[in-house]
Amino acid sequence: MKKNVVFLVAVKSKDPKLDDKHGGFKYLDVSIRTWKYWCEKNDVELFIYDTPSEEDTQKYRATWTRWFDVFDQLDSANISYNKILVVDGSTMVRWDCPNFFDMVGEDLVAFKAMENMRWVYEAVTGYSGLFNNFEFDCVKYIDCGFQIFTEKHKQFLAELKEYYYSNFDVVKHYHDTVKRGTDQTPYNYMLQLKDVKVDVNGLPSEFMLNHLQRFDWFSHNWQLGDKTPFFLKYGYIWKFSGFPTRGTRYDLMEQTWQAIKGFYE
Repeated sequence: MKKNVVFLVAVKSKDPKLDDKHGGFKYLDVSIRTWKYWCEKNDVELFIYDTPSEEDTQKYRATWTRWFDVFDQLDSANISYNKILVVDGSTMVRWDCPNFFDMVGEDLVAFKAMENMRWVYEAVTGYSGLFNNFEFDCVKYIDCGFQIFTEKHKQFLAELKEYYYSNFDVVKHYHDTVKRGTDQTPYNYMLQLKDVKVDVNGLPSEFMLNHLQRFDWFSHNWQLGDKTPFFLKYGYIWKFSGFPTRGTRYDLMEQTWQAIKGFYE
C-alpha cells in the first residue's frame, strides 16, 4: 500500500568546518522528535535522510544530494510512496498540524522565498552567467526547504542530477564566488528552464513560517496578557533560519521543545 512520506534532511556532517558553521547539528534531534510524533499520528512514513550517497559532504553538500537521493533511497528501502515531502531538519512541526498531504494535488508544492528580496536578487543575478543570462522571473523564486513531490517529478530530479555532475566544477565556482546559498538558486533556474509547474498556493503560509526573528514571530499579544509567541499560536511548521549565528538555531529550537514537549507525549 502506498503511503505519504516525510523525507527529513538530517545529515550530520563529519566535516569540522560544516560542524562549526552550523553550530553543531544537535538541532536535528529536536526536529526529528516533532516529525516522528506527527508522522505516527497521521499514518505517514518518516524517512530520516542521514546518509547521503556522497561521503564527502564538504565537496558535495547534502542540500544538493538530497534531490538525487530521495527517490533512490526510498526505492532501496522498498518504501511504496504516494506524495513525498522533502523538508529541512531546521524545521519543527506543531503537534496538531493538519495533514497537509490531503490538501495538495499532484504538482510540485513549495513556498515562495520572499523574506529577503535583496538576497534573492543578488543570487539570481550572480548565477545568471551560469545559465546563459536566462530571463529569470524573481517573483517565482521558491524556498527549497519544503517541497512536496510525486513520482512524476523523478524525471526533473534526474535531469538536475545530470546537470550538476556534468557541470560540477563551474557550479562550484559560482557557489564559491556568488556566496548566496548552495543549491537553491541553480535549482530555481532549472525549474524555470524546464518549465516545471510549481503550486505556490497549495498550502496557506502558516504551514511554513520562516525567518521568525525578521518578522517578529517571537513576539506575543501583550495587550491581551497572552505570552504565547505568535509562531506557536498561528503557525503549523516553523523553520529556524535567518539568524545572525547558526548556534542560535539549536538554542531556540531546544527552548521551544522544552516549552511544548508535553503536547507530543
